[in-house]
This record gives sequence, C-alpha cells and structure tokens, in this order.
Amino acid sequence: MSGKEIFLLVVLIGVMCRPFVAASETLDELAVLDLETAQRIALADNPTLAAAAERVEQARQRIDQARALYWPSVDAGGSAAANRLSEHAAAAQSLLMGGADVARDNENYQVSLGASWLLFDGFSRKFSNLIADYGQQGSEQARKDGMRLLLQSVAESYYGAQLALYNKAIAEADFEFNSKQLDEARTSMEAGAGSLSAVLNFQVQMNNARTEILLAERDYELALYGLAVLLGRKSGQMPEGLELAKVDMVEKEQFYDLSTEQLLTAALSNRPDLLGQGIKLQQAESTVGANQAVFYPKVSLNGSVDGKRTDDVDFEGADFGSVLSVNLSYNLFRGGGDQARIAEARASKREAARLLEQQRNKVLSEVRQAITRLEQARQQLLLQRASVQLVEQTRDLVQEGYRVGQESLARLNEVQRDLVRTQSRLALALVALYTNRQGLTTATGESLLPYMGDQTAQNLSQ
Repeated sequence: MSGKEIFLLVVLIGVMCRPFVAASETLDELAVLDLETAQRIALADNPTLAAAAERVEQARQRIDQARALYWPSVDAGGSAAANRLSEHAAAAQSLLMGGADVARDNENYQVSLGASWLLFDGFSRKFSNLIADYGQQGSEQARKDGMRLLLQSVAESYYGAQLALYNKAIAEADFEFNSKQLDEARTSMEAGAGSLSAVLNFQVQMNNARTEILLAERDYELALYGLAVLLGRKSGQMPEGLELAKVDMVEKEQFYDLSTEQLLTAALSNRPDLLGQGIKLQQAESTVGANQAVFYPKVSLNGSVDGKRTDDVDFEGADFGSVLSVNLSYNLFRGGGDQARIAEARASKREAARLLEQQRNKVLSEVRQAITRLEQARQQLLLQRASVQLVEQTRDLVQEGYRVGQESLARLNEVQRDLVRTQSRLALALVALYTNRQGLTTATGESLLPYMGDQTAQNLSQ
C-alpha cells in the first residue's frame, strides 16, 4: 500500500471514529471547533448548498414527469345544456313532422369516459427519460461540486483564523520579551548604569508589539465572520467564547508520499465537475435521439364510452355507446425543421465533447498545481523551522552580549525583529501546508470521500 493510500485510509478511519455532526447541531453547543466539525456543519446548514439540493429535487421530479409518458391518459367529461328553439325553427320542424307539435324547450345531457395510450412514438419517450435522468445526475454532481468548493472555503477561513492566532501569539511573545528588557533597562538606569534611550526604545518596541496584537485580533475576527457565513449562521457571527482547535506542527516524518499518477487518476474518478460534464455529453447524445424520433410513425390506442340523454339525467344502458380505435400518424413534411433540430442537437453534442475535453485538461492541471504548491509548502516549513532555531540561538547570544555590554541596543532590536519575522514566516508556512493539503484533496475530489457514504470504499479501491 502506497503512502497516499495509507493517508486516505487514516482519514477515512478518523472520520468513521469521529462522532457525526447532525444537521440539528449548532455551534452554540460547542466549546471547541475543529475543522472537520466546521465542514460538517457547513454541509448541513449552508444556504447555497441547500439551494443546490432543491435543484436536485426538481430534477428528480422531472424524471417522474418523463416516466408518466408511458402511462395511458384517462379523461372524464360531461355536459348539460338547456336549449330553446326559435319560433321559426320550431315551425320548420313542425312542417317536417307533418304538423306535429314541437317543443321549443329541451335539455340535453352528455357524459363521456375516454382513454388514450401512446403505443409507439419512435423512442421519443425513451430519450426523454434519459434526458431527465441525466439532468438529475448532472444536478447531483453540481451539488457535490458545491460541497467540494464549500469544504475548501471553510478550510481556508479556518486556517486563516489559525494564522491570526499564531501571529497574535508571536506578537504577545515579542511584547513579553521587550517588557522584560524594559524592566532591566529601568533597573540599570536607576543604578546609574543604563540610559533613558534604552528605556524609551523598549517602550517603542512594546507599542509596536501591541499594534501587531491588535492587527492579529482584527484578522482573527474577520476570518471568523467569513467562517460564520459559510457555516450558515443567521447572525453572521460565531458564538461568544467559541475557540478553534489549534493545529499542530507537522513533522517531516508525517509527510505522505505524493504519487502524481495516482492523484491524477483519483481526480478523473472523483471530480464532480468533470463527471457532471460527462453527463452533459450523454444528455446531448440523448437529445439527438429524441429529435430523430420524429422520423418514426406514432401509434396510439384510443377508446371512449359516451352517453347522451334528453330532458332528464337518468342515464340507462341504452343511452351509452363506445368507440375503440388504433390510430397511426406519420409526418411527411414539416419544412425541414426536423432536420435543423437534429443538426442543432448534434452541434450541441460536439460542443459538450469539447467542453469535456477542456474540463479534463483543467482538472489535471489543477492537480499538478496543487501538488507543486504542497511540495513547496513542505520545503518552506522545513526551511522556516530550521531558520527559527538559528535565529532564536542568535537572539539569545546577542541578548546575553547586550547584558554584559558586548552588543549594542540596535543589534538586539535587529535580532529580535528577525526572530519575529522568522516566526511569522514559520506560522505562514505551517498554515500554508495545511491549506495546500486541503487544496490537493479538493483538486482530486477526495475531500468528498468522507461524506459520500457507501461510495467511499468503492472510490478508495479504484
């Protein structure tokens, strides 16, 4: 088993062992929010995704509409009419009847029950059902693609908040460092060995650190607002006191192998937008067949039972008659419109094939780009971790030298700023690693596997 397969298996086991977040669960019930829980709540409560589910339901109902064409149509009807003949009409009828009296007023009643059943229509119904079925499948793939992109957006907002937390912690550590230096500078000045400029310097550095803390808090709040929208929060903000689960540092031995070919194969099998484009091609092929059905005759079976009665509604068996017929119709000429519709459908099919090819190329490119970004993030994380260790050691040496008068205040400020910048780059590299991990599973479509139920094992085995 390859490293990639092991990683996917671990993800699957983790999802299966983790308690499922039901749609009814809200953020107000949580004290700590991790990424997986946030993603599940988003899938349950995001309004845009709920709208996509309604589109799937609409497509499903269109399938039932298409299937209804195979059933006979039964219609019942009735009428009641009161008639009054004109004097001239009554006189004319009386003459025809040898001078007999003719009632000018009469009532006519009629009831009917008819049925018609289309026996053959050149496979039009078959292709109409296929078109509706492919439409439902396409809507479902569009919904899954919305899920895929939503999972990525939630991860980006979540990790953006994590980066803000890291930056805040770095700024707080910088503040604490300069605060201690300020205390030592004041003590030295009071003893006559220090200068006021050193005291003022550390006060300035502390103010700079406070500014960075405020900026980090602002970035954190903004990230939470964005996350709240993705999670479908009607208030537009996260609950008070809710904390995010801290992401851990990733060690080199936790990197899993990246097999480009396996990832490309997984993307071709799992990406909903690519599968949806393939369904559109099948739908276009069915549209061609549906338009070709006009070149076949239509055969239908029709039957009706009709009852007629005059002056009262007390129908009897003798008042009813029936008709049963088999009808065939075949259009000989329609001005070339049928051929034009077929040509249009074939052009639409060719367009769908071109778009499928383009989408396939796009998916493969996205996977390769995601692999490159993740590889770069790995290298950046290793490099920045090593740099932080070196800069920390340098800062400690310069700090000790400053205490004994061997290093200048400017040099101490310089190495402390270097440490803060390097720690910030390390935090950025760590968050980039997590974000690009999610980005790779988004590019391959494997981020959806934990949410596909029985399809998960099937996709993993491919």
